[in-house]
Amino acid sequence: MADLVVRSRWYAGLLIALALCAPVCLAHAQGSSTRADVAEMLKKHDEALNQHNLEALLALYAPSPKTVMLGTGPGEKYQGKAEIKTAYTEIFKDFDKGTLTHSCYWRDGGGSGNMVWGAAMCKFADAKGEKKREYELNVSMVAEKQGGKWQFVLLHYSNVVGEAPNQ
Repeated sequence: MADLVVRSRWYAGLLIALALCAPVCLAHAQGSSTRADVAEMLKKHDEALNQHNLEALLALYAPSPKTVMLGTGPGEKYQGKAEIKTAYTEIFKDFDKGTLTHSCYWRDGGGSGNMVWGAAMCKFADAKGEKKREYELNVSMVAEKQGGKWQFVLLHYSNVVGEAPNQ
């Protein structure tokens, strides 16, 4: 059960971090049009996640069966839209709509042509009922412009399991 709770925190945090920090990451590598397009994609992701809108979330992913979401541990690989759908379905169970907040204290990113990447380290808070949680995640993403729109081809998230190392 504790493993499921930890995974749930990873999922929720990853997705919000990705949605809210990548536009800044991309600013250094892409022109303003690309930045604006990717920022809009990430805004849509954030809104859909907060509203538990599964179909809107899945529309943001590339249709390739190689599109993947990765977590920290063994077996935390969700490849293709069916598996990514399953991951989001589990994420929705772990926090109430509109309760997820974050603050990213490090970000970077870049890109070339039709590919962009972003990475961030963020602190999160959310709630389920009266129970509030706080946690940190590392997040990375790759998006590709396909058919005139940006879509995720890779999301990866990780967090410390057990005691956090001294920084």
